[in-house]
Amino acid sequence: RRFGGVSTREYTHSLGGEATERFTEGKSGAFFYFTHDRRYIIKTASKEEFATLMRILPRYHTHAKRHPHSLINRIVGAHELSLYGQRVRVMVVESCFQASREVHERYDLKGSWVGRGGKMLKSRGDVLKDLDVRSRFLLAEEDARRISRHLREDAAFLKANNLIDYSLLVGVTKTRYEIEGAAQRRDTAVVGSGPGDGAASAPFHRLDSGGLAAAYVEGAELYSMGIIDILQDFNLRKRAEYLIKRFVCCQGKGVSVHPAGEYGDRFVRNVVEALIEPVRLGAEPRVIRGYTPAGSPLGMFDLKQSERRVALGRNRTRAAPVVPHPQQPQPFGAERSGVWAPPRTSPRLVAGALGRHT
Repeated sequence: RRFGGVSTREYTHSLGGEATERFTEGKSGAFFYFTHDRRYIIKTASKEEFATLMRILPRYHTHAKRHPHSLINRIVGAHELSLYGQRVRVMVVESCFQASREVHERYDLKGSWVGRGGKMLKSRGDVLKDLDVRSRFLLAEEDARRISRHLREDAAFLKANNLIDYSLLVGVTKTRYEIEGAAQRRDTAVVGSGPGDGAASAPFHRLDSGGLAAAYVEGAELYSMGIIDILQDFNLRKRAEYLIKRFVCCQGKGVSVHPAGEYGDRFVRNVVEALIEPVRLGAEPRVIRGYTPAGSPLGMFDLKQSERRVALGRNRTRAAPVVPHPQQPQPFGAERSGVWAPPRTSPRLVAGALGRHT
């Protein structure tokens, strides 16, 4: 708190008022409170998370001092309370969003794709996930470069400390922009006074250059972001979960849980590079690992890269682009790109399954 310029008086003042309770949208079932000034979040924590915090605390403090612009959401307090004979552990973290600005959309981005959104939202306040992103974030080029650099430094720190399950929380504040001169565009259209008067006529819905002029456009005005939930260690329980989901349930590389090194690399690849980092001129089309619905930037596969050559005989091959169904598990034999490919088998069996179509 002292390093972040938070005095004890300010801290106690924020915690002393009436808090607003909310439940998390995650699987943990934990609950959290917003302080009355919405500057901090008081979140319940497990004994495991407390132990992880104590383990990384010296390195976490050093990282925060060396990288003052780090996007890791700052932890400013860790407390253990005794309520009705039971111990309750809570952590106090800074809020990623400004209380004075309304957030219209919230995204929780991990870089994975299995069970990460793509469904109909029930309410406006629902948290969107990786498969719900429809375009890159529209940041200024220099800002995007700086944010990308800080995110890479944070991901390297989290990888070095064997941490997983963190995500980038992004809040989007939207605004409406009026289009100047939209109503005056109709003056350029040639409209006849009626049939038979010799003048050209056009229907109402084609008056403005063959259509109707838009009066306004809506778009992002402000992005607020931070890395949250950094206290999950890749322990024995997570190792077992990874093995079961990855190899027993055959859900492929799109599952959220992964070893820390692979998790961090995928986070950088599918979040930082795909959504934030500026695109270099002349760069090759980026192929994102995994499947996403049509229209999502994470689902724009390069057909040349996603083609898989299926053997039809000893000297004949045939290109067969394969894209998995959203609910189809990836069996053994999935290649590194995350796009499903048939398991290895003999050319004769493959040829018999495909028939004689060449």
